[in-house]
Amino acid sequence: MKAIGIFEVKAKISAICETVRETHEPVLITKRGIPMVRIIPLENTQKKSNIWNQRQEFIENNGLFTEELTLPARKEETIFNLFDD
Repeated sequence: MKAIGIFEVKAKISAICETVRETHEPVLITKRGIPMVRIIPLENTQKKSNIWNQRQEFIENNGLFTEELTLPARKEETIFNLFDD
């Protein structure tokens, strides 16, 4: 695990966070050589879950639909006006 001083972290926090995210290697933050905190990567953040990723995954697993889907016929309903006598 890499150790970085707090004053260096203040100047480079964005780059440090990017490195931790990409390498999945935690970084220890120290103050005068004494460990203070640790920056660790979050789990399962590599794949964003959105509808397009889910669609692509579905197509890869099941293939693309080629048939047309039709809705069932609707019944005609009579609407009564409650204000008519």
